[in-house]
Amino acid sequence: MTKGTHLLRSALLALLALAVISGGSLAAGDLFDDDYADCPTKTRLRGGEISDLAVARDADDEDHVNVSWAATDPDSWNLGSNAYNTSLVVILDDGDSHTQTLSLGARKTTFEGVATGTEVTVQLAIVVDTADGDYLISDILEASINQSLTEPAFMTTDWMRVTAVDDPDTDADEFAADAMDGGTLYYVGYNENFGNYKSSSSDLTTSPSTPRLRIGLVHGGENADARDDVDFDAYIVRVTDEGGDVVPEGDDVATVASSYAGKLVAGTKTNGGDDAFRNVRINDGGDILVAMQNADSSGLPFEAPTDVAPQGLSFIGVKEELVVNNYYAEPPDEHRDFPIDILASDETYTFEAWAVNEDGEVISPVASLMVRPLDEDRGTVNVTDYKNTTAVSVPLVVTEFTVLK
Repeated sequence: MTKGTHLLRSALLALLALAVISGGSLAAGDLFDDDYADCPTKTRLRGGEISDLAVARDADDEDHVNVSWAATDPDSWNLGSNAYNTSLVVILDDGDSHTQTLSLGARKTTFEGVATGTEVTVQLAIVVDTADGDYLISDILEASINQSLTEPAFMTTDWMRVTAVDDPDTDADEFAADAMDGGTLYYVGYNENFGNYKSSSSDLTTSPSTPRLRIGLVHGGENADARDDVDFDAYIVRVTDEGGDVVPEGDDVATVASSYAGKLVAGTKTNGGDDAFRNVRINDGGDILVAMQNADSSGLPFEAPTDVAPQGLSFIGVKEELVVNNYYAEPPDEHRDFPIDILASDETYTFEAWAVNEDGEVISPVASLMVRPLDEDRGTVNVTDYKNTTAVSVPLVVTEFTVLK
């Protein structure tokens, strides 16, 4: 290095020092590697001129990460003639390094193509570009988000059949069960049992006592410890209509943890595993799979009204004590209740859900479900179900929930 170059560099750093106060060494930052050097005079901007670095997944684009921060007016930083070659550098690490160089006036940026299911770390610092290299002239701010959860599910295919019930006086498990093939339970329907029938009469007992539309979700494959590690708080549910507009009651609402008194039981069957129990109608690209009450239901313990064919009812009971040959599925881990009339008949709706932590940050990819309800007024009929063990005569509306795949 020539003497003239050395003097020029010293003069530049002296000018920068006018904007800062002397202090200790800069915070260590692994993302700012050998491409960046600490200012030799250990200068830094005054504390608080840049602060509150925040990192959040974008729920609408799961591979996008939004980064924001607060800052005072750069004109107050007294950079003088060096402001033109001073910038904010933001580095994101998701296993690979992504770098953005921004103007001093920037307050946010978005990184695209960020890996999901991993911890993301972001660092930000003020950098001056000199003839001799890039120098850090601020402390390094750091924030991270651990998006290590998989997306939730609106359904389960884990129908089980009880094969034996143990002596209640023993210490063994209460019952034994085998997995059954062909069944699908979508956590979509009315009240805790995800039925597809409702009534304007209070004579039809429900749980909750005020009839609700319930949307349930089950956790992904991670265990409870993994959810604790990322401070899982709830799932956020968004409901949009077929025009893409968010319905007022479904504008990013949080779920609550489900607490059921037992299993979701679809009935008692003694034959093999080819029953294909489904609580909704499924349209899989034009291949129509009917709901359970349209299948062989001779062994179901719940009495359907006699005049509901061909649409059929989805009868599920919540039972704590099971018997041999009961078919059951686990209840959801989380759910959200909505007004009973949130969905208009014969329109298509999209439900989306994603996990958030205690700070409201997105920590999972987004799960999506498309549903089309079709209401049909059945008039006044007698209904017997798990909550109404004695028949009640009520005006009944049956909803054919169709999941569009």
